Amino acid sequence: MTLRVVTLLIISILTLENCLAEQFSKFFVDFFVDTKTQADKVTYPYFHNGDRTLVKSGWQPINLKNKNRIVIVCVDSLESVTKEDAIDVTITNGAKLSGVKHTFSRQGHTWKLNNSRGVSSTEYSDKSFMTFIERFSTDVDFQKKNIIFPLPEKTVQISADGKETQTGSKLHMPRTWAPVGFIGQTTQICSFVQPGEDANNRRIVIFENGEKSLSYNFINIRSNWFLIEIEKYTK
Repeated sequence: MTLRVVTLLIISILTLENCLAEQFSKFFVDFFVDTKTQADKVTYPYFHNGDRTLVKSGWQPINLKNKNRIVIVCVDSLESVTKEDAIDVTITNGAKLSGVKHTFSRQGHTWKLNNSRGVSSTEYSDKSFMTFIERFSTDVDFQKKNIIFPLPEKTVQISADGKETQTGSKLHMPRTWAPVGFIGQTTQICSFVQPGEDANNRRIVIFENGEKSLSYNFINIRSNWFLIEIEKYTK
């Protein structure tokens, strides 16, 4: 096998992994946006806190508080979760950091929901950032102190084949900053951060009506989190 063939094989494998990564984030959003098809995306028997659903006909849809605004937090990018064959996604219960952990597994080129269970705030694998983002969303003064100004906002165009191209940018200053919130009574955060992931960056990606809309990029400096960049997506 020549070096060129080996190189092409490696590129093909990486391309396949990227496709699967995109498939999971899309699968996850579609799972909650289109609840009518959820039953087809579950492994049976399905267990939830000891209760079990044996067959597809007994499935009861899982609903988010607001399926038109899905907020996801991840490390590096939405694609980073594909390093694992099983993915735990913890969804907060509003402003309180208790919630539900859903376990998904990759089965061939598709994903399935395996089981779910309730979790308390002490069980979050990403408790430090989640505690920070709760305060960031509710304390305006704290929010401004934890933004590095001038804050760049990029405009990114997404093509039909998923390619992203920067088409514009602007800077936010403290005096004109409009506070943002990611967690509250009608909004939940879906955490893609896996147990054991130790990185100094987080990305909050917002999907509106099933489409990627905004990304907020954070970095940890000396045990403090700061918002350093925003990306706004268009088609």
